[in-house]
Amino acid sequence: MRKTTTRSFVLLIVLNFLSCNSKGNDSQTIQNSPFKITKTIKSTFERHGDSYKYYFIGEAQNNSTNIYDDVYTTLEVQMELENGRIITERDYDSGLMTGFGDTEKVWKPNEVRKIDDHGGLDSDFIPAHYKEYKIKKVVAIFDFSAEDLLNHTENTFTDTVDITKQWNSLK
Repeated sequence: MRKTTTRSFVLLIVLNFLSCNSKGNDSQTIQNSPFKITKTIKSTFERHGDSYKYYFIGEAQNNSTNIYDDVYTTLEVQMELENGRIITERDYDSGLMTGFGDTEKVWKPNEVRKIDDHGGLDSDFIPAHYKEYKIKKVVAIFDFSAEDLLNHTENTFTDTVDITKQWNSLK
């Protein structure tokens, strides 16, 4: 009898753990992003001394049924080396005030908005010597920090765009 009770208790704990829904009011990254980059107007790297910066202007769509009162979009460049190692902004953080984002208010369902932050979203400074590495893939990661007042939620949604061609074309 005690074995059955213990098994039932363990099963209850496991089921409870598996059924937990972590979608609450806390900021978090959600894999199924309602925000999708739909058009690229500008996608380029520019040289700044011994570094590069990536600039983006484009459009994104709210593919959800929610109205987001406040959406703050930022950009990060991530590189995958040939050996599989991933270089993120944390690896090349310049410590300078860069990479300000774009803010959109009252973003309605299916609405397309221009993402530009008055001249383009930009990345942090990426050291020029990274061009010497064997790079397999380079992506722009867009984080959409969104506030949904109706559902009382704040989440961060992510979309990515492959920018390997732009990186490889640098001299």
